[in-house]
Amino acid sequence: MDDAIGLVLLGVPLVYAGAQLLMIRRTDGGWRVAAGLPLVPWVLWALWLAFDLLRDPTSHNLFPFEILVGSSLSLLYLGIVAVARGAFGR
Repeated sequence: MDDAIGLVLLGVPLVYAGAQLLMIRRTDGGWRVAAGLPLVPWVLWALWLAFDLLRDPTSHNLFPFEILVGSSLSLLYLGIVAVARGAFGR
């Protein structure tokens, strides 16, 4: 059971990162902007995390789950963008 949790915690963010790179490389124009949009909250989250950890190193003990939730939502968004791109043209 612990191995499955570890695979999910590692696998989902890796799948998201690959999908993010793929979407940015394979799209252009407005679709590229839409594909790159999830990077904005990730940068803001990273800055927030760094600030919080500098104040209190124990403030984000469950940050792997924050990454899991964020990457899952971002992956869902990229899937919606991919479907919309396929439906509404290239």
